[in-house]
Amino acid sequence: MKKYITAILIFVSLSCIDAQSITGKITNVFNQPLIGASIQWEDEKTGTISDENGDFEIAIKNDNDKVLIFSYLGFKSERITIGDLDYWKVQMIEDNTLSTVNISAKNKATRFVDGVIKVEGIGLRELERAACCSLAGCFNTNASVDAATTNVLTDAKELQILGLSGVYNQVLIDGMPLVIGSSYTYGAASIPGAMIREIFVSKGANSVAQGFESISGQINIMPKSAEKSEKIYLNALINSFGQSQYNVNYLHRKEKWNNFTNVHLTKAGGKVDNDNDGFQDVAKSNLFSLFNKWVYKDPNSKLSAQVGLKYLNNSRVGGQTEYDKKLHEGSNEIYGQAIDINQLDIYTKMNYKLADLTSIIWVSSGLFHNQNSFFGQKNYFANQKYLYSNLVLDHNFGTAKHNWKTGISIRDNRIDESISFIANPFALSYDGDYTNNYTIPGVFTEGIFYVNNFTFMSGLRADHHGEFGWKITPRMLIRAEINENTDLRFTAGKGFRRVHLFSERVNLLASNRDIIITNGIDDNLEPEEAVNIGLNLIQKFQFGDITTSFIVDGYLTYFQNQIFPDYDRSVGKVYIDNFKKESKSKNIQIENKWEISQQFDFKWAYNYQWTAREVEGKLISLPLIPSQKVLAQVSLSTVDNAWQGDLTYKWTGSKRLPNTVDYPSEYQQPENSPSYSQVDFQLTKRWSKFEIYTGIENILDFRQEFPILSSDKPFGRYFDSSFNWGPTKGREFYFGVRYKIPQK
Repeated sequence: MKKYITAILIFVSLSCIDAQSITGKITNVFNQPLIGASIQWEDEKTGTISDENGDFEIAIKNDNDKVLIFSYLGFKSERITIGDLDYWKVQMIEDNTLSTVNISAKNKATRFVDGVIKVEGIGLRELERAACCSLAGCFNTNASVDAATTNVLTDAKELQILGLSGVYNQVLIDGMPLVIGSSYTYGAASIPGAMIREIFVSKGANSVAQGFESISGQINIMPKSAEKSEKIYLNALINSFGQSQYNVNYLHRKEKWNNFTNVHLTKAGGKVDNDNDGFQDVAKSNLFSLFNKWVYKDPNSKLSAQVGLKYLNNSRVGGQTEYDKKLHEGSNEIYGQAIDINQLDIYTKMNYKLADLTSIIWVSSGLFHNQNSFFGQKNYFANQKYLYSNLVLDHNFGTAKHNWKTGISIRDNRIDESISFIANPFALSYDGDYTNNYTIPGVFTEGIFYVNNFTFMSGLRADHHGEFGWKITPRMLIRAEINENTDLRFTAGKGFRRVHLFSERVNLLASNRDIIITNGIDDNLEPEEAVNIGLNLIQKFQFGDITTSFIVDGYLTYFQNQIFPDYDRSVGKVYIDNFKKESKSKNIQIENKWEISQQFDFKWAYNYQWTAREVEGKLISLPLIPSQKVLAQVSLSTVDNAWQGDLTYKWTGSKRLPNTVDYPSEYQQPENSPSYSQVDFQLTKRWSKFEIYTGIENILDFRQEFPILSSDKPFGRYFDSSFNWGPTKGREFYFGVRYKIPQK
């Protein structure tokens, strides 16, 4: 018996010696191991998974064509021909928009797209090149997005793409539409920069899976996560206006669950009135926010899930320097604007793997917003409840590269607004109660196909907009990989958006103009509708260790219906109606990036943008949009990364100003604003866990003097705080500290 056992053991040992295997390691682009990634031979159902270190081993096939399929939830599947190599280190590329785009690492600051959609990823290294106190401040070194001020007294901002108002692009948090309606006006200035891991920016047409909007582009904010965040992160900042900010991030990991928490606090500064017009140059903002995200991942389970929650409490006060909210709110003695916001966001993501290449993805979010505001003697109250849900069947087929998805969605919006006047000396006519309630169900399908060096993405969705009926949204995107250094992309698509008039256009309430809604508010202004066509070229060159890239974008937007406030038609009035005459936008951007080394890189970009609508048979430029922009940015660090300096230059061209020709002479403005330049600098010193950074924004101290029209008579007919065309705060110094404890 022992002889038989010995013979069997010898046979098994010899078999193991003869049987070859493939080994390797699977990581993300930051070289962090991916635990539980699936590895299997093509056309076979069995395989293996990576261990806690990302390592794997799989028995080799005897076929000539040996192809392994690597897949991991939330990442692009990889198909690799093994050849004669027996060890592979595989870096998988994260899919941050539910298989909509595939991103690959470019360097520590930015990322480039590796998919059909042209996406620019702004990473932590780039974000830390400026103060980045809020989302609006995260684009100081970016040429594609403008953080434009819409009301100087309360520092309301919107994120503009392609020279169009920010209402025409989607702003997503973790892929969720949570900056919409009442949350839009102050959303960009109330999302803490410290909770952001990366921002993905795309222009023009996008995937139909995330909705019918995205006329001018999409901004997707990715919060920090367990894989890419410190265990503890502390950040504090104070500026020369007395404003201070504080952030605490905490990460907790336990087996299959991990939790990320951000607590943010902003404290208002003192009184600043550099132009002596009697009005504060800097809004007083006190803000508290809490963000908490749970992630469930089990390599042995087909289910993964995320749950996110964000709470915001924000008080903003602006106005005359003597304004005291407790004493003067709603009075006609001292003018002020006061905003009080409470908001709760909740979202969930679930992915259930039906098979190796097929998943069901369900995402859902809710937004609950309450706002009480005073604009002089006007009281504005808004309450919003917004629910969104999306169910997608996602399937890869063929060589595991083609993708097809189909799904259903529903969004339910309830906005109740009330406008009342404590006094009404100019017989303004727009007071009353407004409701904007709708439910929009939709269906969609979309496919991504690879043919040689071409990638095709075609999508179609249909949504029922209540009394406006079904709206069809087609999208087509094509990528041609000319060679390894040259990418050409074409995009075309249609987009729609529902109008949330007062909640999105706060500048309407920031003046004493009368608002004339020509169709009547009860008719519910029709959805805005536009076609966007774009062409993009990315050309890279390699000179030894030096890499340079040229990016050329060209986009045309044609509106079939547009809701844009008309300030030019009559003195003291603004007209709102469905505009169906010719209205279009052109945008050309040329950008050149140089990576000299890991310590030295710089870039420059030029933007030409022209946005116009037909008025009395002529195309007239829309107001407050610069015709040209230039950005240049250079970053230099020491070899050990202990010191880093970042210098940014921005030039903004002339803007057409609203028509004031019929105003009294003392309130008349020129037809166009002057061009102006800004220079920012930041210096950072790093130790192992501790960093200090200090900087100057607007070194040249350029500011628009007297940005408030009729500031001497704030309760008069011609008062308007939404006419600003340039910076109003002047030079700003800031100092900050960061403390980081990495994960074990």
